[in-house]
Amino acid sequence: MSAVTERHIMQVMDWTKYSLEEWLYQFGAWQYSSSGTCGKSINPIAVAMDQAVVKRKKFKLDFNKQRQVIADYLTSDAGEPKARATKYTCQITDDEARAVQRLILDMMGRSEVLDEWLDAVIDRYFYGNSWAEIAVDKTVNDARQDVKCGLAALHVRYPFIPFGS
Repeated sequence: MSAVTERHIMQVMDWTKYSLEEWLYQFGAWQYSSSGTCGKSINPIAVAMDQAVVKRKKFKLDFNKQRQVIADYLTSDAGEPKARATKYTCQITDDEARAVQRLILDMMGRSEVLDEWLDAVIDRYFYGNSWAEIAVDKTVNDARQDVKCGLAALHVRYPFIPFGS
């Protein structure tokens, strides 16, 4: 998808449909809305994002390398991650999901601290991880603060999306 098309999707979206947190939860549900055998996701965008997040965390990749990881995955035959159970039912379209994905991707790679905050947001909302799962090398309170800071950064960058329920 071209940058012009992506910007157009961002502009024509009805961002008032959900709050920021609800959009993030919806994206998490969308990632695994298409599943194949054994509950594995067959959504190539979701699988590529999973692979990029894992590799970026493991190797601390910069943003351009992360995009390359996504591109490499989409052209490879690598296995897919297992879907997680979620209490949310996907109610967004593929285009809406791409727009939500852009919210995060456009902010990644600006600073190491911001990337840590956004990683916490991704872990919490996209993957549905518990606070304990997010707080692998920090306290649960630090994980909660990282998520709050990530949400605040997203809200400041995208003030047209309602914040809170």
